Amino acid sequence: MKRSNFAALGVLVLLSFALVGCGGGGPEPELVLGGIDAGAMLQGLLDRTDRSLAQVNSIDGAKKAEAELRRINEDYDDLLFHLQKLSDKGRTKLARDARRALPQMRATVAQIHEMPALDDVLGATLNQMLAKLELVQ
Repeated sequence: MKRSNFAALGVLVLLSFALVGCGGGGPEPELVLGGIDAGAMLQGLLDRTDRSLAQVNSIDGAKKAEAELRRINEDYDDLLFHLQKLSDKGRTKLARDARRALPQMRATVAQIHEMPALDDVLGATLNQMLAKLELVQ
């Protein structure tokens, strides 16, 4: 893979999935169910995705990241499980947060797809994660 492709990915990773307006002031009560804060759970998944992609500067780095991305992908299943238990207001708030994160996730997936060597390693898992994030919205 060309070094410029990895540099482009590095720039991509600098664009974080941080949710605008989240954090500070504690959890929103509508997003907490049985002691689990679904908003913090979503932000944690996005943060972990950022950290995993930050190590991608080679195919070996992509392989290491892919293992963590698979675990994150499985954790999206937990989020979807809890989503169904939230109140309508809670689901609406979590959907708002997911919508804020989607443009960056879509851009990340698109950029990975443009680099065949990375797409072979990361593409399928990122596609699944994107589909699950879209289900939250």
